[in-house]
Amino acid sequence: MSFEKALRIFRKKVENAGVKDDLRKKEFYEKPNQKRRRKTNEQKRRNQRARAKEQDMWNNYRSKFGRKAK
Repeated sequence: MSFEKALRIFRKKVENAGVKDDLRKKEFYEKPNQKRRRKTNEQKRRNQRARAKEQDMWNNYRSKFGRKAK
């Protein structure tokens, strides 16, 4: 196995493990208030995505099986 191939495999494993993201987060000190605010914003985004997905599912369901307009 060549060095380049081994390096490519290593980089892919590091990327999939999330090591680079973790290092970027710990590069600078984050105040506790900033950390809380970031986490609540992430949660809000996750909830919005989940609600939008559920709403889309119901809209598709209604269009297929809902009442027909006269």
